[in-house]
Amino acid sequence: MKRLFITLAALLLAASFFTDTAQAAEKLSIEQVKLAPPDMDVYVHTSADLNFDSVKPSDITADLDGQSYSVKSIENEGNSTEGVFYAFLLDVSASIPQDSLDAAVDAIKEIANDMNPADKLAVITFGDKVNVISDGSKPVNSTLKALKGIKADDQNTAFYSAMDSLIKVTKKAGDLRTVAVVFSDGVEDTKGDMTEAELIDTLKQSGVAVYAMQVGKNVTKATTKHLKKFIKVTGGKVLEFNASNAQKTVKSLVGNLDSVYRLQLLADKDFDIEKDSKLTVKINGFDPLSWTVKKKAWEVADGNPAIEKRDMSKADTSDNDSKEEASADATEPFNTKKISRQRKIITFAIIGVVAVAAAIVAVLSVIQRKRSIDAYYKNQGLDPHEIEEIKKKIRQKKWRK
Repeated sequence: MKRLFITLAALLLAASFFTDTAQAAEKLSIEQVKLAPPDMDVYVHTSADLNFDSVKPSDITADLDGQSYSVKSIENEGNSTEGVFYAFLLDVSASIPQDSLDAAVDAIKEIANDMNPADKLAVITFGDKVNVISDGSKPVNSTLKALKGIKADDQNTAFYSAMDSLIKVTKKAGDLRTVAVVFSDGVEDTKGDMTEAELIDTLKQSGVAVYAMQVGKNVTKATTKHLKKFIKVTGGKVLEFNASNAQKTVKSLVGNLDSVYRLQLLADKDFDIEKDSKLTVKINGFDPLSWTVKKKAWEVADGNPAIEKRDMSKADTSDNDSKEEASADATEPFNTKKISRQRKIITFAIIGVVAVAAAIVAVLSVIQRKRSIDAYYKNQGLDPHEIEEIKKKIRQKKWRK
């Protein structure tokens, strides 16, 4: 009986462990990866009830197809002061109820009111055509004013073209975390410049986290599934949105955005990737997370001056600094003629300075001696004529010698 009890307890404990692990896996996902080859920032989304603050850099390991990374820091994006690049896409086709579009504009204003000074706001509308109201370079207030009186009355939905414009606009985000929010039913009913497969591939390479607020008269299970197909590749989520649940959905979105932690991954050496590569992030207590790093995205980021990259010639410790400096000196071309010429110039300069200094000292010494003698004669009560006679006799005596 005792053995049976122990066996049952063990099975229950194991079941509990696997259940907890499965739940933990569901609570963690990679939202976005910002490349600065060979380093990268990985944004991990967590659920609100998960205490991720207790995770330390030493609890995490990562590698990109065998190339290891160390975790320099972990930061909650909800507390970050570095800034976020927000990009909002508004579907203005007639399939979107006007009250839902108005609620979407109000949601943008609500989020904008809570933005930090370092944050940027971009807004794109799409229907018959795509209109970039702001690419993030305009002041927030002027961008919000441009949304006043916007109408949902276009006959088409250029969804693919809008997503393509989004990627182009977010390239101006530089090294800021980029979050895009799309208010749309997700239906593409125009002949865009790209296919569905091309759009998905473009989104994979973008490194932009896209969230969708699905709204409209034509929403079905099929359209929702289709929209999720795009959003899933970016690490974002699809949320149901309408005028009645707008406030609740916006709070849910803000909670999602704040429940993200940035892992700063540093490579131990510089390298390139020859193909699409798999990034694996292992966090103690959770199932491994994975992300596909596209070769094209790596190459684009590697040549992007807007993204701040770590100087691989500078190590993180003073010992490594001296080693790197020594290495750099060793590779410097050794020009003996140049060094010899410099030594001669320095030698002549030193000799010249010494000679001038000696001459000045000698002159000052003579002047000081003369002043001392004249003072002595005056103290003896001699007049100028008598002093001159004495000096004359001294010169005659020196001449005879």
